[in-house]
Amino acid sequence: MVQADKRRSPGEAGRLSFKGTLDRVNQWHGTLWGCTSARQSTGRYEQFLQLIAGDVVPTRLKRNEPRVVKRRRDSYQLMTQPRYVMRLFPAPPKHRKSAA
Repeated sequence: MVQADKRRSPGEAGRLSFKGTLDRVNQWHGTLWGCTSARQSTGRYEQFLQLIAGDVVPTRLKRNEPRVVKRRRDSYQLMTQPRYVMRLFPAPPKHRKSAA
């Protein structure tokens, strides 16, 4: 994935699909191992990296999740309202009292 990301333009770096990369590896492993010459393997490898570089995860708008939990395990407040309400008015986390 790192090598494929280097082949993209500078403004488009990052956001490559991990699952898409795994699918490409599974799909291409026989093709890459079956090369008979170094020139053929280099060409196929470059083609493989271009396919990985083209599989980008799109930006997901309005995907801001509130930083709260349903059960109290940490110092975050409880989720006592629906998510759409909690997104509008995030509250600061409550801190636990130190046992001294």
